[in-house]
Amino acid sequence: MSERFIVYFDGEQAAWLNAAEELVRGTLRDAATAADGRETTVLMPGEDILLTRVALPPIRQARRRLQAASFALEDRLVSRVDDLHFALAPRAEADGETPVLVVERALVQSTLDACRDAGLDVVQLLPDMFALPDTGAESWSVAMIGDRVITRTDTLHGFACERGLWPTLAGGCTPPEHVVLHASDNDSQARALVDELRFEPAPDIEQVGHPDPDALLARLLAHADTQRAINLRQGTFARASAMQAWWQPFKLTAGLAAAWLLVALAARGIESWQLHQRIDTLEAQSETAFREAFPNVRTINDLRVQAEQNIRALRGSGGSGGMFPLLQATAEVTGQAGDLTIQSMQYRDGALYLSLRGDSVQSLEALRAGFARQRGAALNVESADAAADGVQIRASVTGEAV
Repeated sequence: MSERFIVYFDGEQAAWLNAAEELVRGTLRDAATAADGRETTVLMPGEDILLTRVALPPIRQARRRLQAASFALEDRLVSRVDDLHFALAPRAEADGETPVLVVERALVQSTLDACRDAGLDVVQLLPDMFALPDTGAESWSVAMIGDRVITRTDTLHGFACERGLWPTLAGGCTPPEHVVLHASDNDSQARALVDELRFEPAPDIEQVGHPDPDALLARLLAHADTQRAINLRQGTFARASAMQAWWQPFKLTAGLAAAWLLVALAARGIESWQLHQRIDTLEAQSETAFREAFPNVRTINDLRVQAEQNIRALRGSGGSGGMFPLLQATAEVTGQAGDLTIQSMQYRDGALYLSLRGDSVQSLEALRAGFARQRGAALNVESADAAADGVQIRASVTGEAV
């Protein structure tokens, strides 16, 4: 076994490999006993972690880069920035954007507290997507473990979700040329789930079988990518020893630092006031979007809970019919036509109403051609206004031919 001890922790139970590389399950205290003082990498479920990209200015200082990332992503996130933790890749990719992990701060804190109380020396905290092999450009690694699907789409990109959501999320990504599918030998639905995507052209699928889910998890633990993965232990969650080493050179300038702190607090107060103003604006925008999406709801008590309830109602019993098949069909068509932008959508009376923007009239033809290839979804173009800068399209998508 390697010097680094690797443990998977789902918030309740831990799993790790013993000296014979056999999977062992138990509590975090049991894992700490097995670690025997070794530095530890903890893998946590990726469903609670967003892996996205952000364009950052050329900033060297790590703390300021994290701050810049939080402000740059603020408008894309539902939760308040102060409640979230951000972790960045060490450098930007070829296109200038930097991969970033976004997760609830409370989740990271509770996980690290539980590991510390158990006696584990956690040096890395990673989403479990990075336990999948990196199969290179234009290739995905996919693992199906029970009701979960873990996907690594590139060296620093991927996602995890339940099986029912995977076709929709995967359908919004750039189609791969090759898929390496890890699943249990008795998982008869694994290959069918990949085939359901209808990527064009269809990727080459290489299926790797495992005797059971435990054997698959053991393989992931044995091959976790601890070298290139993005570590959540950054910023305020960096290891204490690293923080102390960072602070040591500034002890002699404590007086100047105190004066600077007063100025910074004043500036922070102004920033905080501005931030709350923006939050109020976002909350108003969220309520407006909710009322547009669900016009029959008269009173809003808890926007998030009511939205989830209405979405479940739209999904329908057993996950069949309703809004989600129409959303999946729309995501596939617009994902393949890169010059189309969805500006707004609304679901009512069994139809999905769309407002789209295209670069040219050919965008409308691409939209029609894409839906012509879809089964169970039909497009009805209500209006198409062409101008010098593109074409504005209003259309509806139904489950039956119009």
